[in-house]
Amino acid sequence: MNNQQTPIEELDTDVLLELILQGYDVGHLQQLPKLHRLARKIEAVHRANPDVPKGITLAVKKLEHTLTDHIEKENTYVLKRMEHDQPPSPDTPIAQMNEEHSLIKRQLKKLRLMTRNYQAPDSACRSWQRFYRELKALDFSVSEQIYLERDVLFPRFQF
Repeated sequence: MNNQQTPIEELDTDVLLELILQGYDVGHLQQLPKLHRLARKIEAVHRANPDVPKGITLAVKKLEHTLTDHIEKENTYVLKRMEHDQPPSPDTPIAQMNEEHSLIKRQLKKLRLMTRNYQAPDSACRSWQRFYRELKALDFSVSEQIYLERDVLFPRFQF
């Protein structure tokens, strides 16, 4: 009996689509408003602390808006069509989705820089520490999803 897991890159397209739609997308859409609230709280409570990244709330809100808009378009015009073995809608080509992936990656990079790679200062309260941990986890998850879409799933539908 073989107990080895199938590498994620070798998953069937249907399984990969389900993972993206029900795993990543649902999780990201649930997590983003929570992160926005935490950022707002930390900036308000610790506004006098020079270690608080100025503008972190706005940066998280921008990411939330960008990701929400991207997920909606990608699901409607690309992933839902792939579920039915149809090519993506010509109105929203894969190239546009990849451009949006690049924008999202730049926004994540900005958050990493603002937070010193999600390293909370020693003086950080538990909420601040939790915010950085959860933001780091979101960064990893979104980056993994972009890899799966850009490098694994989309090439299966490009002719």
